[in-house]
Amino acid sequence: MRLELKKEDILKLTGLFFFAVAMGYMESAVVVYLRELYYPEGFHIISEESLKAVPFHILLTEAGRELATIIMLTSLSILLVRRNWLKRFAYFLFAFSIWDITYYLWLYILIGWPESLLANDVLFLIPKPWVGPVVAPILISFSLIFISFLILSSKKEILTLKEFLKMWKYWVYLLIAIWMTISAFILWQHRLIYLWNNVIIGLIIGVFTIYLALKKN
Repeated sequence: MRLELKKEDILKLTGLFFFAVAMGYMESAVVVYLRELYYPEGFHIISEESLKAVPFHILLTEAGRELATIIMLTSLSILLVRRNWLKRFAYFLFAFSIWDITYYLWLYILIGWPESLLANDVLFLIPKPWVGPVVAPILISFSLIFISFLILSSKKEILTLKEFLKMWKYWVYLLIAIWMTISAFILWQHRLIYLWNNVIIGLIIGVFTIYLALKKN
């Protein structure tokens, strides 16, 4: 399967790109304000305990904002495609990944952080705070962008529940890949070791599984 995008897809991806870059700036601006308010002497995440400087209702508001951004990206991807849920998913993955990458890029431009790709950050607050090195979500985001290109280059469509269920073995492999990646974050939360091999192997399994699923008629 070759990575060949239609002109229509390229146009939509271009629009999504600028939308996600703008979202990345908006989120980074909010984080700049929070750091000025609650971490004026510097922001160094060591564990979930580092968030105690922020009042609970502010953390709850932040979690709501994160959920709102996911809803925004999901709604946009639904509007871009009439029926094909697989393509909608591809557009969501692309926008989500560009948003995540440019969020850190804007932070570096605005306040010079992260000083290193290995710096710890609060990656997400839902369902609980997830702490990990910045490079992890960036690697995942680049993998998701590649997956979105794979989906958009494929002629495969999943229009019915029956078609979805026929691909059950691929979903099993994907769940294994997701669990391997998440396990690295779980161990990191407990201040154990960060399992880079889990992340890398999980991403490889995930990308290869999707490639095989899309290639098979």
